[in-house]
Amino acid sequence: MAPAPKCNIVLDSQLPNWLEQISLDTAVSQSIGDDFQKVLNVKIENASKDGEHYSSLMMRLNVDVELKNGNTKNVSFFLKACQTNEAMAKMLDLFRIFPKENEMYHKILPRFKQLYAEAGKTVEFSPKAYTFDADVDKDYVLLEDLLVKSYKNANRIEGLDMDHMQAVLKKMAEYHAASACYVEKYGSYGEDFTTGIFREENRGILTEFNKSTGFLTQLKKWPNCKSYYEKLEKSDDYLVSSLLENQRVNSGEFNVLNHGDCWSNNIMFQYDAFGKIKDILFVDFALGKYGSPANDLYYFILSSCSAEIKLTQFDYFIRFYYDHLVENLKLLQYTRPLPKLINIHGTLLKNGLAAYMVVSKVLPAVILDKSEESYLENYINDKSKMVYSMFNNPKYVKQMLNILPWLDNRGLLDWKLTTVIL
Repeated sequence: MAPAPKCNIVLDSQLPNWLEQISLDTAVSQSIGDDFQKVLNVKIENASKDGEHYSSLMMRLNVDVELKNGNTKNVSFFLKACQTNEAMAKMLDLFRIFPKENEMYHKILPRFKQLYAEAGKTVEFSPKAYTFDADVDKDYVLLEDLLVKSYKNANRIEGLDMDHMQAVLKKMAEYHAASACYVEKYGSYGEDFTTGIFREENRGILTEFNKSTGFLTQLKKWPNCKSYYEKLEKSDDYLVSSLLENQRVNSGEFNVLNHGDCWSNNIMFQYDAFGKIKDILFVDFALGKYGSPANDLYYFILSSCSAEIKLTQFDYFIRFYYDHLVENLKLLQYTRPLPKLINIHGTLLKNGLAAYMVVSKVLPAVILDKSEESYLENYINDKSKMVYSMFNNPKYVKQMLNILPWLDNRGLLDWKLTTVIL
């Protein structure tokens, strides 16, 4: 049990009582440097936004600090902790959300940064991470508050324009390149990242979490979609088996540590005085998975790009990503054969299931207007109002009437039937 803190801690109502025992001296000292004297007060606020989709409890810690010269200063942190909901807590534990994310922030991402530093390039991928002074026997992630530095999300419903897409794909290429070179220097990632949730004993939760009933029920009603429905109507019978096979690492291909949840709300943008993108940081690394870069590419482009350019510029986006990927692999002195552009396109064709999962399960949640029903529990309940709203959203239906033929013309809906030979 952590010792009682030496400062006054004030909690928003309905926040867990264990927060009254935290101590932040080390985190504050690391944040502001040698001027730190002591923590005076900590105010903890619920930072979860209504209508957004959160699996964890989000909080903002506003800390009043006394400096050595007698002045005071305010420091802000962002805290993620486990939900008090027992069912949700059990699911987060099964997915090993917090152990994975802490390993990313405290071990893997610093090594990515160091790889670039050794090559003479400064790259930041995420906010700085901290820990409490003593063990609180709770799962949590403690980060710097990016809002203080004016980082913010883009509009998830409108989607990202060309400038934002290029900036993120450039950062993704840097991230993927470092993740490939990490294996050469430090060895393979642990089982949490190479296998993770994708194992036979988790078939039950994977089946529950990935049901397509809500999507297929509405697909059947959309105009000119009969052939797509007929192709997919029995897909739940083999989806999880295909997913388990699809997520098995193929050591003969070029692999990266995928972010795993790379959509607009997990990307923070900082702008200059003229509104130009100055910096980008990724957040929420809990679903990282080692494997084909097709996973991140499909996830990001199909979930977060503006509908106007999502399909028409898709191949350009892949080329743009590829050019920056190779540039960074060379910079980091990657010793294995460099992937060719045709290899990247080949793995995209072979991973049609990844594309289907994004457009049928991620995209409808991303572009859903804020709603009191927007909670993860409702997302996996096929009879919830949220699921009905997602698949009847006119914005979603309009996009899908273009996306479905695009997927089908590339053979990406044949993920049970076709194996592409590279």
